[in-house]
Amino acid sequence: MIRMISLFALALTMVSCNTTTNNLSVNEVLPRKGYVYVKKIVNLRKCAENSCETGRISSAGSGFIIKLTYKGAFILTASHVCATNRDNLLPGVEAIDTLKVETLGGRYYDAIVLDHDPEIDACLMFAEDLVDNVEEVKLSNEAPKEGDKVYNIASPYGIHYPNVVPIFEGRYFGERGSKGFYSFDAGPGSSGSMILNERGELIGLLHSVYRNMHSVVVSVRYDSLMQFIRKGLVQHTVTHIEEIRRYNMAVGKL
Repeated sequence: MIRMISLFALALTMVSCNTTTNNLSVNEVLPRKGYVYVKKIVNLRKCAENSCETGRISSAGSGFIIKLTYKGAFILTASHVCATNRDNLLPGVEAIDTLKVETLGGRYYDAIVLDHDPEIDACLMFAEDLVDNVEEVKLSNEAPKEGDKVYNIASPYGIHYPNVVPIFEGRYFGERGSKGFYSFDAGPGSSGSMILNERGELIGLLHSVYRNMHSVVVSVRYDSLMQFIRKGLVQHTVTHIEEIRRYNMAVGKL
């Protein structure tokens, strides 16, 4: 029972309490160092008889850190950013995905997919050794309300440089089914980016934009996103808890 409580406590420490931010600037509230740029390279191969043909395609999106451990970082992005849809490949073509993330400071790390849900378009990844000069994006314990001011940190069209990433401001205007709707500018490369409330807490994950109106974006609905995050962290932090316990024991013996 104690082990179960500890496991859930680790995942739920991300949930932040509401705090007054009236005296804080936007720069102090927004978790810019939690942003990452996600790059996917897909290596393609098709063999016939005694010969094989190879190719490579690449794509990119945005992401953000939701949990830090001594070993690395858990990262969230959109499912279509982290995983290739094999149904779209030609018959006989094999595909291997390689993922890298770049921090706001310009450092690169390999990433692996832990879980992804194409239905809501969300993906949980892990980047080993990503621990320094970054921060977690805290979860909001409240869903957004119609008319709320929101912020988005993303790299549309790949716009980002060391310590430079676009910040957009907009409004939440409702939900339908599994989707939440927001108004702010977005474009290719914004997929997987964080949507934050005025306290700098996570309320959404951008995955789509209307083709003829790039200021209307679509996100995973708040409650669906929180459920995906908590389920994923509980499932994938078991080994990390055991590793942390062994690490703490070893450090205590030094």
